Amino acid sequence: MSVFPEAWRERNLGEDFDHYIDVKKRADIALTRSDLNDVILRPSALQDDPGRGTVALGPAEIHDVITRHDVAATLAALLHEPRITRQILEVTAEDTPIPDAIHAITTI
Repeated sequence: MSVFPEAWRERNLGEDFDHYIDVKKRADIALTRSDLNDVILRPSALQDDPGRGTVALGPAEIHDVITRHDVAATLAALLHEPRITRQILEVTAEDTPIPDAIHAITTI
């Protein structure tokens, strides 16, 4: 799990938040340069609402919001998809069912 690079940047949340984003970015870099078979998931702003089971998922998405439930469901599904390796994916709320969104990125 990572963070959208531009997540809430327009809000100017201060040095602590900037440090958090920097640390996440450095962790992403270290992971992608390792020999590990990784998938980095960058969710948009997390919400506590009930999950919808639908997302937008891809290498670049518009930063919006997403429920924690939908992030967890997407992450669980990604972990069971062996064709998705060594990728950085962004996820946000949208209308595509999670299994369909994952299937779509396996054909990119």
